[in-house]
Amino acid sequence: MVSRVDRQRAGKHYLSVALAVIITVLPSSSFGEYRNVLDIKPFGVLDVSGRLRTTYLFDDRERGSGTSNSFETRSTWEEEFFLLTQSFVYHPGFLNMDLGGGPVFVQQQFDSTPGETSDNDTLFNFLARFNFLELKTYPVSLYYERSHPSITTSLAGRFLTESDAYGIDGRISDLLGGSTSVRFEAGSRVTQGSSLGSVVDDDRDSGSFLIETSYRDSDRLELKYDRLDTVSASGSPGLPIFRSEISQEIVEIRSRNWLGSDKRFELSQVARRLQQDTQAATSTTLDDRNYRADLRWKMSDRMRSYLRYRLLDTQHSFSESEVQDVELGLVRQANKNLSFDSAIQHVSSEQTGFDRDMSILRGTVNYTRDVGFGTLGFSGSFNGARTDQESSSTAVQVFDESHILTGTTIVDLANEFVVTGTVAVSNVARTQIFAEGIDYRLLEIGSVTSIQRLIGGNISDGETIVVDYSFETSGTAAFDSLGTSFSVNLGILKFMNAYVRFNSQDTNLRSGEFTNPINDRDSLELGVSASNQFVNNWNLSGQYRHRDQKEEISPFVSDTLDVSLTTNVRGRWKLTVASSLSVVDFENSNEDTNQISYRLGLSGRLFQRALFTYDVAYLSDDGGSLQRDQLRHRLRFQWAYRQVRFALNALVSEDKLGNSENDNAQVSAQLTRAF
Repeated sequence: MVSRVDRQRAGKHYLSVALAVIITVLPSSSFGEYRNVLDIKPFGVLDVSGRLRTTYLFDDRERGSGTSNSFETRSTWEEEFFLLTQSFVYHPGFLNMDLGGGPVFVQQQFDSTPGETSDNDTLFNFLARFNFLELKTYPVSLYYERSHPSITTSLAGRFLTESDAYGIDGRISDLLGGSTSVRFEAGSRVTQGSSLGSVVDDDRDSGSFLIETSYRDSDRLELKYDRLDTVSASGSPGLPIFRSEISQEIVEIRSRNWLGSDKRFELSQVARRLQQDTQAATSTTLDDRNYRADLRWKMSDRMRSYLRYRLLDTQHSFSESEVQDVELGLVRQANKNLSFDSAIQHVSSEQTGFDRDMSILRGTVNYTRDVGFGTLGFSGSFNGARTDQESSSTAVQVFDESHILTGTTIVDLANEFVVTGTVAVSNVARTQIFAEGIDYRLLEIGSVTSIQRLIGGNISDGETIVVDYSFETSGTAAFDSLGTSFSVNLGILKFMNAYVRFNSQDTNLRSGEFTNPINDRDSLELGVSASNQFVNNWNLSGQYRHRDQKEEISPFVSDTLDVSLTTNVRGRWKLTVASSLSVVDFENSNEDTNQISYRLGLSGRLFQRALFTYDVAYLSDDGGSLQRDQLRHRLRFQWAYRQVRFALNALVSEDKLGNSENDNAQVSAQLTRAF
C-alpha cells in the first residue's frame, strides 16, 4: 500500500517531469535574457532594483473680475521608496514575476479665500505581474497594480491620484503555420484624485481582442474588437458634477492586398462599427458604421491613379445620417518641371431634415523651372461642383464635435451659419455642462461661429471639450459653383521667397432659393519670406503676408509679420528672439485682431550633464471687444549623474481677458535615485 508521503513524493516527481518537458521543448534560441539561467529550482531571484524619489509641487492661482477676487494655493511634498524584484518559479520560461512596492508619504497644505487646511497621508504603491510561459507561443500575464500617478490637468498643472488596476493579457502566435496571431487583454482601472481646478473619479473596464493574419506573399487581414465601460464623476469643482455611464463597443476589420502579377494594384479596406450608450444628464445612443476602400495602381513610372470609396452611416438618438463618397483620380509627373492631377468625385449625404448630392470635377497644374537667380514656379487649380440640396428642416443637428481650448485662443466651429442659441458645451466625460459667459464665449464673424475659453471659468487650459449645436441648412436649391486659383512663386538665391496668389469662388443658382446669403468671394494674397545666416552664427528670418478678401458676408483685410533672430552663444547655448504682428480688419464686425507678441528663449547646457531651457512670451490683442493679454515664463532644468536624476519645471503666467485676470505660478521638482 502506497503511503501518503510516497504519493506526495510521486506527485512532486511527476510535476517536475512535466515542467521539465515544457522547458525542454522551448527553442533554445528563444531564451533571451533567461538563457543563462540553467538551474531548475523551486524559486529563484533574477534581479532586485529600486528607487528613491522626492517630489515638490506648488500651484498658486489668483483670479479677479471687477470687485471679486479669490486665491488658491497648494503645496505638496511627496517622498517615495519603491523596491522591485524579478523572480521565477521553477524556471523563468515557466513563471517569472515582477513583485514590488513601497510607501509614498504625502504632505499637503492648502490655502484659499475660504480658509486654510493641511493633511499628511501615508500611501502605498504595489505591483504584481505574473508572466506564464513567456518563451512559448502562448504567453499569458496576470497583473495587479496600485499606483499614485500624477494627472495633467492643463498645460502646466498636475496633481496626485490613486489608481487601482488589474487584468490579464496574452497572445497566441504561430497559428495556421505561423501566419496568424491572436492578442487579448481585459482589465479594470479605478482612478481618484482632486486638485485646485479638477476632480478625477473614473471607473473603467476594458477588453480587447485582435487577430492578425497574413497570406500569399504580403496580404494582411486584421480583426479587432474593443469594449470600454466607463463610470465617471470627474469634472471641475466649480460646477455641479453629474454621474455619467458610457458603454462603447468597436469592431474593426482592416485588410491590405496586392493585386496583379507584378503587384501593381494595392487595395486597402477598413470596416468599422462603433456602438455607444451614454447615460448622463441626457441619455443618448450612437450606432456609427464606417467603411473605406482605397484602390491605387501604378500605370507607369510617371503616372498613377486611385479610386476611393467611403460610406458613413450614423444613427443617433435624435438624428440619422448617411454619407457616400466616391472619387477617381489621376496623378502624373510629366517631367521634372511639370506635374498635374485631376479627379472626379460624387458625394451623396442624407440626414434628418437635409439631403445633398454633389458632383465635383477638379484639377491642379504645377510648373517650376530654374532661372539665373533662383527658381520660378506657377500653379493653377479649378474646382467645379454641381449641387442639388433639399431641405425639409431649417436646421441640422451636430453632436460630439470636439475641440481643444488653449489659453484664450479663438477656435472656429466646423459648420457655418450656426444657430448660437442651440450651442451646448460639455466635458468629454459628459459629467458637466459649461456655461456661456462664465466658462466660454461665442463669437460670430460673418457666417463663422467661434468659441473662446474664459480664464475665470471652469474649463482648464488645454482641455478637450465637446460641442452640440444646430446649423442652418440654407434651404432647397440647385446650384453650380466654380472655384479657381492661380499663384506665382519666385525663389531668389536660396534665401528669399516671394509669392502672389489669387482665389475666386462663384456660385450660380439654377433653381430654388437660398435662405442664407450666397458667399461669393475673391481673395488676393501676397507674401515674402527670407532667411539668411550672418557672421558669428547669427541667423535672421522673417515673413510678411497680406491678404485682401472680398466677399458678400464678411470681407476683411489682414496683415501678418513674423521676425526671428537666432544665434549660438559660446557653442553650447542657443538664443532666440522673435516677434509677431497680426492685424485683421473685418468690415462688418467689431471682433477684429490687433495682436502683437514677443518671445525670448535660451537653451543649452549649464555644464556637461545639465540641460537648461528658459523662455518668456508676451501677447497682447486689443482689436476685439475684449482686451487680451498674456505673459508666460517657462523654465526647465534636467540633470543626471549615474543613477541620480533631477528635474525642475516652473511656469509663471498672467492672463487677462476683458475685466478678468488669472495669475498662476506652478513649480514641479523631482529628485530620483535608482539602484
